[in-house]
Amino acid sequence: MLFTVVIALAGCSSLRTASDFDKDVDLSSYKTYNFYDKGIAKVKLNNLDKRRLMAAVESQMNAKGFTKSTSPDLLVNLVVVARERTDFYGPGYYGGWGWGGWGGSNFANQYIEGTIIIDFLDPAKKKLFWHGQGSGFNLDSFNKREERLNTGVKEILAQYPTKTMATK
Repeated sequence: MLFTVVIALAGCSSLRTASDFDKDVDLSSYKTYNFYDKGIAKVKLNNLDKRRLMAAVESQMNAKGFTKSTSPDLLVNLVVVARERTDFYGPGYYGGWGWGGWGGSNFANQYIEGTIIIDFLDPAKKKLFWHGQGSGFNLDSFNKREERLNTGVKEILAQYPTKTMATK
């Protein structure tokens, strides 16, 4: 039972987000977007998850007021970095008097942890002007995968400065 709880909690780890941007760039000048094809081709996800990730980005970009275009002001580059991770749990209290007590077995949870990186590139200037990332995504878990991708992308793109933040 303890092992099941540990596995369930490990799948719920929260995404840690961070971002950075070029403070000399006028972010309000960017209105249209499209995906950076060369970057998308290199994303190390299966085709289902790649399409889900792109759909999540499109949804959030549209919600932020951007319009998808064949001649965009900005290109969205996606990168997924994966690494093997092992979490160890125990020994701990697992029972009461008699058969239980302190001690017991150690439990290990191995999974692939991913970092999703979203970069905004200026195609005219050929430079990066915004970088956002979310790390801690369990790539092995299929539990609510599409929902977790949508939530993760939303959390990452929430870091994109609003016009008032960008002018400060």
